[in-house]
Amino acid sequence: MTLLHARMTHWAFWENRDDHPVLKTRTPDGVITPTIGMTSANLAHSLKPVWRRRLDLYGRAAAEVLASTLAPGGNPPVVFASRHGNISRTLKLLHQVAIGETLSPADFSMSVHNAPVGIASINWSITQSHTAIAAGADSFVAGMTETLCQLADQGEPVILCYVDLALPDVYNDNDPDDIFGVAFAARLEPAGQKSGDVFGFSPETRRLPDPQPHRQICALAAFLENPDGAFCLAGKTAGWSITHND
Repeated sequence: MTLLHARMTHWAFWENRDDHPVLKTRTPDGVITPTIGMTSANLAHSLKPVWRRRLDLYGRAAAEVLASTLAPGGNPPVVFASRHGNISRTLKLLHQVAIGETLSPADFSMSVHNAPVGIASINWSITQSHTAIAAGADSFVAGMTETLCQLADQGEPVILCYVDLALPDVYNDNDPDDIFGVAFAARLEPAGQKSGDVFGFSPETRRLPDPQPHRQICALAAFLENPDGAFCLAGKTAGWSITHND
């Protein structure tokens, strides 16, 4: 049973597979544009320099995909999800504690889970609320669920933004060998709007013992490029079946 129909007017997907960073963006007119070489030096140039300088690759990737989903003058709520957050900054802070160094104020403030959205909110004057989510292996599923709930409750556009990078070497045993950096953002609007593709969202009964958000996002991005049939976004505790209705 389809619980909700939503129109996806914009989406953006960044991946750093095999150190070949590529950004794909989709606009309401249906044009999908790939851009290669989207390293940290090339990301998030729509931010003012004073804010961009504070962000590392994690924050810049998040800001880049988020910027691709913002309509001019828009002020949407944002759901920000990440499994690990900015783990590199956190690890740096832990090292400083371990050796008795004074903590870096910049790293401390930017290690907060939803810091990139805070920077984006200041830069683009987003005064609506933003929600931060971390739900382990179900972080992407949980972010999608929260986005759909807010859309159904408010009837206004909501942006979902997800970002995670490969874990530092010290955590190599905690993730599969194929993990790589991903960032994804999508703007979901009520189905009655005129632009973008309409998708139906139904509860998915299939469960995975160890879902990997980076794989889920890559598979969803591939589906959005060619939305035939249905896409199964299966998680450990919940999931969604997504069908293209246009």
